[in-house]
Amino acid sequence: MKVLVVMLLVLVTAASRNVLWVIEGTSCDLPWQAALFKGDKFICGGTLVARNWVLTAAHCHVPGFINVRLGGRGPKDPGISEQRRLSAKVISYPRYDPATKDGDLMLVKLLQPVHINERVKPLPLASHCPVPGKTCQISGWGSTTSPEVTFPEDLHCAKVTIVSEEQCRRIYPGSITPNMVCAGEPRNRADSCQGDSGGPLVCDGRLQGIVSWGPGVCGDPQKPGVYVNLCKYTRWIQETMRRN
Repeated sequence: MKVLVVMLLVLVTAASRNVLWVIEGTSCDLPWQAALFKGDKFICGGTLVARNWVLTAAHCHVPGFINVRLGGRGPKDPGISEQRRLSAKVISYPRYDPATKDGDLMLVKLLQPVHINERVKPLPLASHCPVPGKTCQISGWGSTTSPEVTFPEDLHCAKVTIVSEEQCRRIYPGSITPNMVCAGEPRNRADSCQGDSGGPLVCDGRLQGIVSWGPGVCGDPQKPGVYVNLCKYTRWIQETMRRN
């Protein structure tokens, strides 16, 4: 279930389009998962990190207002627990580089705070950098097949493993910075994919990363997804929310 919106990613490899990969993932329900829309068009995932703040990827930026939905089952079936909010402002990381995807994070301030309950609640930020070999969770409404696109009705989750920076650099030579972290699953096709961009990488119940980019075909056990390494941006996130 690879997590990137059209992946706005760097197309690192191409696979035969005669092969359809079904990406590992199961239906799930997460109180911090946000869905971002431009009008009625779904654009990206996100994570509620405070009552009036959602964190997503900078490459998910669109002009004008963003509609944010929380607590629903999916873009087409929101459910009775859904809370909708309009963006008051969006703040991209000031040194985001669209060419390399370095610094690919953006804060969305909600016009009104959400009502905290069992179906809608913030996820705390990670207090340390990711540890290679750690099992974490990704989630989103992204495609469950690749290279052909099949979007699920409900939110999907999958388990992935943190890959060391050295190994990730070998897989994607010249493309990985210390502000990125790779995660994948060598034993199956668990992955983020088209439509998952901006969604969470969760380790030990905390937000460790943001879906950013990956290979041209999702679900390759040898090609992990690439996420924003949020431990590098904790101070900026906290100070930006406090100042605004």
